[in-house]
Amino acid sequence: MRTFARLNVGLPLALAACSAGTPPAQVAGPGASTVPGSPGAPMVAAATGEERPEASQWLGVAGESAAMMPGSHETFLGVWVDVPDRAAAHAPVATSVVIDTSGSMAGDKIVNARASAKRFIDGLKDGDIASLVSFDDAARQLVPPTRLDATSRVRFGGAVSELRADGATNLFEGIRMGGMNLMDAPSTHAVRRIVLVSDGIATAGPTSREILGALADKASLHGVQVTAVGVGLDYDEGTLNDIAMRSSGRLYHVGNSTQLATMLEQEMKLLRGTRAANAFVDVMPGAGVTLTGVDGTRTQTREGGGLRIPIGALFAGQRREFLVRARVDAPNEGSHAIASVRLHFSDPADGNLERVQEAVARYDVTTDQTRFANLKDERVQGIWSLAEASRATQRAADQIEGDRFDDAERDLAKVEKQLQVQAAASKDAKTRVRIEDNARMVGQARASAGGAAKAPAAAKPAAKRAAKLEANDAYMDSAGY
Repeated sequence: MRTFARLNVGLPLALAACSAGTPPAQVAGPGASTVPGSPGAPMVAAATGEERPEASQWLGVAGESAAMMPGSHETFLGVWVDVPDRAAAHAPVATSVVIDTSGSMAGDKIVNARASAKRFIDGLKDGDIASLVSFDDAARQLVPPTRLDATSRVRFGGAVSELRADGATNLFEGIRMGGMNLMDAPSTHAVRRIVLVSDGIATAGPTSREILGALADKASLHGVQVTAVGVGLDYDEGTLNDIAMRSSGRLYHVGNSTQLATMLEQEMKLLRGTRAANAFVDVMPGAGVTLTGVDGTRTQTREGGGLRIPIGALFAGQRREFLVRARVDAPNEGSHAIASVRLHFSDPADGNLERVQEAVARYDVTTDQTRFANLKDERVQGIWSLAEASRATQRAADQIEGDRFDDAERDLAKVEKQLQVQAAASKDAKTRVRIEDNARMVGQARASAGGAAKAPAAAKPAAKRAAKLEANDAYMDSAGY
């Protein structure tokens, strides 16, 4: 999706990923073998009843419609990964807790940050690897990467209790040190996560959004993802957005620091439920197809016109969805493949064994426009609706920043209505819930924009800022972060 300058930021460039030539553990779609033991056949679940990745298909893909008119068309296909909502063996975690201790964190913020960091470390299991980094004018390694046990937990508790707020905000050094702590984690600990807590804007060290985003991008090459937590109303959401997106991580908006503990507890549950690590999706075009991009996420170009979508870790019950745009030169007749899609990941519950699933999107050529319309894929339409919502909420955040509250409120109301209609029409329960949840977030952003427009002069700056962050929250949610 984007091209970045390669910056020397202290992280080597080696990319640890399974080979594109790895034979698939499972092949889905027309022609796939279904005879147990034959090449490409799904393997049988373990006798214990635990669902193994090879016993079910997590990956799906479909075009805008199962039919297409002859000629050249701009179209799209939906790609989705549905992780079964079932527990698996504990995936060993390597994490670096990176806390902003600049002067703006003084008071309740640093008090809640200390308590939340301690609870987060307490929630990790013995044998997990954790480190603690603070940053103000510079970054400090308070606890180096350490395997957790009864003794090391006491050490962590003491270090956390010493966190104090003072100085500037060297966000770059905080992320860099956290990433260095994780990039050499043992292969047994494939789940690697920086948990970054900050309430401000980078004011020391390299401060540009591009450089900070590139740093997160480099960390991701080693399987390191960033959970970025923005506290209060004054953090730089644009930079935290980039850090989360370019590391395939997550973004949390915490309006009040008292919510930090709940948020970090939620993050802990997700890490505990990890079912896959180092995941990525490769999309390869069929004959006459040109892939033109993927909405709302970073991609890497592959040979043969393919695209790679980095995902990182996947937890039980998680759904990731992507809208892939394509140009198709459809012949006059026949059935044809739009794209082959492969999900690659490491299975932490099975010694990080590499696994691959495959699915193929196809279309039939038709001259009947009605048939094209009747064969539109419902789930792909839902993914398209969320992509449209993502663009609209991002635009609304800019409108709020420019004091165009009425425009933002009107556009958000339109998106909210469209999502409600799409959810009501959806027959797939998970798709319906996902769209309904985003519609609620869009509705909250719309209400905040309206409130900011009516706020008295003294309260307007804070109301405007809160409304923009609500819109940004809805944008990141619809984009899958």
